[in-house]
Amino acid sequence: MALPGATDPLLNLFEGLPHVMFSLKDERGRYLAANQAFADRAGCRGPGDVVGRSAGELFSPELARSYEAQDAVLLATGRPVRRHLEIITRPDGSLGWYVTNKTLVPSQLSEHLAIAAVSVDEHAPVDDAAMEGLRRALAHVRAHATAPVALSALSAIAGMSPAALERRMRRVLGLSPRQLLLRVRLEEAVHRLVRSDEPLATIAAACGFFDQAAMTRQMHEVLGVTPGAMRKASAVGKATRRGLGNAEAQR
Repeated sequence: MALPGATDPLLNLFEGLPHVMFSLKDERGRYLAANQAFADRAGCRGPGDVVGRSAGELFSPELARSYEAQDAVLLATGRPVRRHLEIITRPDGSLGWYVTNKTLVPSQLSEHLAIAAVSVDEHAPVDDAAMEGLRRALAHVRAHATAPVALSALSAIAGMSPAALERRMRRVLGLSPRQLLLRVRLEEAVHRLVRSDEPLATIAAACGFFDQAAMTRQMHEVLGVTPGAMRKASAVGKATRRGLGNAEAQR
C-alpha cells in the first residue's frame, strides 16, 4: 500500500517524539502510515510493519474493538474523538495512561477521508496499589460489560471502597463507574451494528440494555447518533469498501 506523499511532512512532525503516537488509517480500518512510537506500541519493528494491517492484527481484542467502535462513530458522525483516556502496555511492558484524539482528514489515496489519531503518554504512575486497582476495575468492566456489574463487586475487584472508586475514576477518567460501563456497552453495540446484521432489539439485549428504545436513547445522548443511522452509515461504508476493493483488483 503506497504512502500518500502529503503525509511525509506530517510524519516528520511526529518522528523523534517517543511518547507521542501518530497513525493514519483508511475507511477500511487499514493503517496508511504511522510513526516509530506507534510501531513500538503495536509491537512492530518499524512503521512499515504497521502499514496495511488493521487494529485487530496489532492489538488485543478488547483494545481493537474499542478502536473500531471509535472509528465507526467518527465516520458516521464526523465528530472528533477528544481526550479518550485508556490504559495500555508500553514497549517496556509497564502500564501507562494514554490520551487519544482522532479526527477525519482528506486522503490523497482517494476522494474518501482518512482517520488521523494522535495518542500521548500521560506519564501518570499506574504501579501504585490504587492505580493498579483501577486498572483491574477497567479490565473487569470491559470483559463483563454486557452483564450486570454491581458497584460493590467492582469496588471489591479494585480493592477500595465504592466511594473511593467513584472519586478516583471520576478524577482519572472523568466518568463515574456507571458512565464507564455505559460507554463500554455502547462500544460493543456499535461493534455489533457495523459487523453484523443482527436486529437492533437483539443487539440491545445482548449488550445489557433494557430494550431497543433505551439503547437508542443512550447512544444518541452519548455518541450523537442513533443505532439506525449508525447501521445506515456502515452499510454505505461497506458498499464504498467493496467498490474500492473491486477497483484495486482491476488494476
